[in-house]
Amino acid sequence: MNDQTRIKVRYSSVDRHSETREFDTIEPAREYAQYWIGRHPEMGRGYAISGDGIGKIEVIGASLATLFPEAV
Repeated sequence: MNDQTRIKVRYSSVDRHSETREFDTIEPAREYAQYWIGRHPEMGRGYAISGDGIGKIEVIGASLATLFPEAV
């Protein structure tokens, strides 16, 4: 599998912590994203933010709607 088919999920927070993880399928990518900011984040244009405003998720290789289907 090449890098173009992987899903990259980046978490960042207001205290400047950030990390990026790569996944082969959507299920672990969804689990990772929802672990950090919950199942019902606020949806922005190209990012999702936790309800408390502390964490943000960005994704490449999938859509935010796929990571957070209950929030759309």
